[in-house]
Amino acid sequence: MASIKKRRNKFNVVYYYITETGERKQKWEPYDTEAEAKKRKAEVEYKQKVNRFIAPSKLTVSEFLDNFVELYGEKKWGPHTYEWLLLGTL
Repeated sequence: MASIKKRRNKFNVVYYYITETGERKQKWEPYDTEAEAKKRKAEVEYKQKVNRFIAPSKLTVSEFLDNFVELYGEKKWGPHTYEWLLLGTL
């Protein structure tokens, strides 16, 4: 479950999630309007309910792309596409 807490001039969506190591953490996400916060709250609750929630991480875009290429690119892409990406010509 998520909740909305008003702090100063922001509306914060507050929820708990489980990290990759199994640790329970609390996350506060600030929004400028209450409508934005309600929309995010509904999204978080729905994704948690259907087990599609992805916990926040500190993974950089570069790290994500490296991981993506390793898991998907090597197996699915042709040699030209894979070489093109590795050379950084995108």
